[in-house]
Parts: sequence; C-alpha cells; structure tokens
Amino acid sequence: MTFSVDKLMPAVEAAKAASAGIVGRPDARVAIYGTGFLGRWAAKWLVQQGMNLVACFDGDPAKAGGTVCGVTIHGADEVESIRPDLVFITARHAVGAVSRYLADRAIPHVSFDGYYAAGHLDDFAGVAPLFADERSQHVLQSILMVMLSGDRRYCEEIFEKDQYFCLPRFCGAENETYVDAGAYTGDSIERFLWAHYGVFKEIHAFEPGVRQFQAMSKRIARLSDEWALPQDAIQLNKVGLGAGSATMASATHSGQLQSLQLEMNDSPSDTGVPIQIQSLDAYLDSRRATFIKADVEGMEMALIEGAQATIVNFRPKLAICVYHYPSDIHEIAVRLKQLVPEYQMALRHHSPQFMESVLYAWAD
Repeated sequence: MTFSVDKLMPAVEAAKAASAGIVGRPDARVAIYGTGFLGRWAAKWLVQQGMNLVACFDGDPAKAGGTVCGVTIHGADEVESIRPDLVFITARHAVGAVSRYLADRAIPHVSFDGYYAAGHLDDFAGVAPLFADERSQHVLQSILMVMLSGDRRYCEEIFEKDQYFCLPRFCGAENETYVDAGAYTGDSIERFLWAHYGVFKEIHAFEPGVRQFQAMSKRIARLSDEWALPQDAIQLNKVGLGAGSATMASATHSGQLQSLQLEMNDSPSDTGVPIQIQSLDAYLDSRRATFIKADVEGMEMALIEGAQATIVNFRPKLAICVYHYPSDIHEIAVRLKQLVPEYQMALRHHSPQFMESVLYAWAD
C-alpha cells in the first residue's frame, strides 16, 4: 500500500469536526483525560499553543489531587461538575472507553493523538517519501489511522515480531559495536546475541533504573557464561543518554518499570531517584559505533542530539523508537536525514497495541 492522504481524509475531517468551534475561542476551557506519559506531554503542548487548560482527569483515584503543569488532577467522576468545553483524551490505550464515557455525559471530546495528526498531516505526508519500501508506507498509513480513530485493529494489521532485528541488515553482521540505550533488563541484548549468533565486537548498555539495572546485571552474567563471552565484552552503564551532562529525576507515571521517564527538576530527589545523564558522543570519545538502538521513553531526540558526531562520522545503523510522542515520526526522521542525507529509512511496528513503532535507518 502506497501512502495516501486521500484515504486518511475522512478520519482527518472527523477529528477536526470534534474540536471545531471550540479550539481557538478565547474563552474555551479545555482539559485532558489521562495523566500518564502522553498526558503530561500533551498538557505542556496545549498550554504552549495558548489553550486554557483548566483541569486534568484520570481514572486512577490515587492520582487525584496531584498536578500537571500546575493544573489539578481530578477523578473521572468530577468531569460532569467541571464540564470543560473540550476534553482531549490522552489515555492512549483507552480512547474508546473514555470516549463513550464522555459521550454519555454530552461532553465534547477528541483523541489528542487524532487532534495532533489531523493538524500535522502535511508533516507526516512530508516524510512519507523517506520510506522507500511499500511496507513502510503501509505502516505509516496505519499508524496515522490509529492516531485518528483510536482503533487498535490497525496496529494488528502491521504487527511483526523481532523488534530491532527484523530487517536483514540489522541481524547477522559480524564485528558490531552495539549501543543499547534504554537497555531495561537486558532483553534486547539477549535478542541481539541470538540475531548475531553471539559474534560481535562490543556492547555498550545504558539503563538508569535501579531495579532494571540490577536485573540486567544478573542477565548479562548468565549470558556471558552461556555464550562464553570474553570478559568486559558487554559494558553496563547505570546512566541515561541525552543531549549532554545533567542530573534528572526518574518517574514512572504508568506504574510500570518498562516506562521509566526522566524529568528535569530543580530538586531531583523530590520526584524520584536522581539519574545521571550524559551524551553518547562524550561516552564514546570518538570511538566507533555501528548499531544504535534507542527506546528511552521520549528522550530519543535528545539522545540523537547528544550523538551527532557519532552519527555523522560513523553513520551507524539506527533503530529508534518513534511512538512516545505524536511528533516523533516526522521530527526524528527529518532530523536524521539532516545529519546523514545518505540514510535510507524504514518504519515498522512491533506491537498489537499503539506502541513499539521503530524507525530504522542505515547507509550503504
């Protein structure tokens, strides 16, 4: 399937109609429903767009009383008494259920992903030509349909296994120097070993989470024995990768250890364990990397900025997650093409849910 704007237009018009006559009104009172990872990003984005964010709602009673962008979080049962003019649904995995809940109460609402996609259709259409293969065109079209409609069946149509290693040039190569950013418990390292038959030069893993790093250390000790790896072949680093040196705070708004977000804070200990951040360029210090995988919970662009010299000088293969923010696909694809015009790109999706979309880039 070739990417087609025309096929998207009915869903685009529906998303636009949901907010028509409300967004842009000086007196419009808007809210978000869902204060997890996407909700916090969306709240900041809406405020930056000049919208009057008056409330945040969440189905988790434990979050009530907290704040996002200085705006109070309320329980779902308070939506009727507050009655905002428009609610942006930012509970990405519950768009249908929340939509029905709000519709039953005659409260105007729209999926935030859908609102963003409809307003930035030109940006998505602009990067479509960067994906030369038909599969990538189909994946991009389907991801946009998920954003616009909230229907996860579009994810099921494009789901495929072997995340990070599904393309021929991303497996089986010898002498790789593999950088695993957001290594979690070492699961991707284990799959890297199988995909490369245990043959590689070096692995550099970065995971700032305390429990995650502990689990990864145990796994790597086991893998080193099972694969008879040389000592220090896999370097474990309890730091995060970003644009430069910094101290940030860890937070898990979803309650899941797989989703460890890092936040700037004047007092990191106030919101979580202090996390040290460094750039990949500083860490490698002009050494070569041949394969960089990144799943860093929304810090992918910052990681790229901190790895500019490595990317430009060595043109490593890249497998970058592009699902955390609705702007990721078009912004990250454009930035990588600016850094290395020779990069070829592919887009794949590795979950039956709206997550685990990966942008692959390589230069022959």
